[in-house]
Amino acid sequence: MSNDTKPIRKGDIIETKIESLAFGGRGIGRYEGLTLFVEGVVPGQTVRCEITKSKKRFAEARRTEIISHVEEEQTPACKHFGSCGGCLHQDIKYSAQTFWKGRQVCETLERIGKIADNTPGMGDEALPSPLEYGYRNKMEFSFHGIGDALKLGFKRRGSETEVLNIHSCPLLPEQCADIPALVRDYCARTGIGTYRHNRGGYWRKLVVRFSHYSGEMMIHLITEPAKSHHTIKGLGKLLFDNIPQLKSFAHSTRKGRADLATGERLISLTGLDYITETLTRADGSEINYRITPNAFFQTNSKGAEILYRKSSELAAPGPNDVVWDLFCGSGGIGMFMAKDVGKLIGIEVSEESVESAKENATLNGLENTQYIVGNLASEIGLPADLDRPDMVIVDPPRSGVPEPSLNKLLELRPEKILYISCNPATLARDVAKMDGSYRLDRFAAVDMFPHTAHVESIALLTKTS
Repeated sequence: MSNDTKPIRKGDIIETKIESLAFGGRGIGRYEGLTLFVEGVVPGQTVRCEITKSKKRFAEARRTEIISHVEEEQTPACKHFGSCGGCLHQDIKYSAQTFWKGRQVCETLERIGKIADNTPGMGDEALPSPLEYGYRNKMEFSFHGIGDALKLGFKRRGSETEVLNIHSCPLLPEQCADIPALVRDYCARTGIGTYRHNRGGYWRKLVVRFSHYSGEMMIHLITEPAKSHHTIKGLGKLLFDNIPQLKSFAHSTRKGRADLATGERLISLTGLDYITETLTRADGSEINYRITPNAFFQTNSKGAEILYRKSSELAAPGPNDVVWDLFCGSGGIGMFMAKDVGKLIGIEVSEESVESAKENATLNGLENTQYIVGNLASEIGLPADLDRPDMVIVDPPRSGVPEPSLNKLLELRPEKILYISCNPATLARDVAKMDGSYRLDRFAAVDMFPHTAHVESIALLTKTS
């Protein structure tokens, strides 16, 4: 910005052309040498926007008008788009979404991780999801209100508390479309309020799970531990009477203030204890996963097949390799790869997840697996004679690998580390920390979440001499 140019301020209306899409979903434009982050735009558009925040080197803005359109635009499939906080990119054609997501991840790795742009996989677009809509196998709904004003849906964009009433969501399979309305109407008739809405509030979260392989459904209702459990039996009967594919109805309570869709105490479970999802490997063999109410499983089943197959291809484990699977959950990628290795050892801090992983291993007839409740950083629960790994798989939460665990991983010095990440910034940070001991040899991005800003990354790191 030149010295004689008036600085832009909050509330100013300016015009800019959108050059690219930043990780997180905002478009990038320029104005008088200043970088602009603009909400609700498509790369290539020229837009008029209102400044919402102004800093020395950048500004944030929201689009007020599209001056010129681009071919990559499309009409959103959902009437709630723009208000709902779930999707950010339904107005962008899917082929453009995968292009920009691949570019975002690569730029993050180059900037933070100092990864060379000629590394195999860098510069490629993200591998697309086989399903563009209806791909989710799990959807979490929030409650808010009481009586006729009770809402069940998703958080409004930009709000941590306001819930938008959702009658249908195109990301959820059509077979699940009637569930939110059935639950909302029943809960409204009880006259009982929601958690944090009024004293004695009860309803907290509704979780719908669907198996894309079998068509089985599970509904998990999470409430406060208040004395309103007598209402649940009637809701369960209503759901089983109206949803033929429903196989499991669980009711859990949660005391914690954190707004999480996991139960702390299981109160009742009607029907099966689990539903089963099946993923197909590249060789045509199948791996079955039993999904329990609180189990972690990749949210896009068909996308998980792409993610796991690509991970196996990049890792190329040997038939005698010992592989450790950290943050293994109920089995995930390690179990998908178990038939290709000598021994698989899964390590996870959640006892419930480890028990689920053991059951899944038995279900699939895998005799070369071992699952341990333990923490790599402190070595709590890890046997002293545990086979040392040739390769380690890490699939951490968005915050990345905790530093104590990363340090222990560097001490182990496996030949390969397969890092699967849902956050390219923390992946790049951890890769940078391992520089000198490991180098990133191959990479791929996989779009598991069409129409959202999220993307998965696979990085294969090999030990340096």
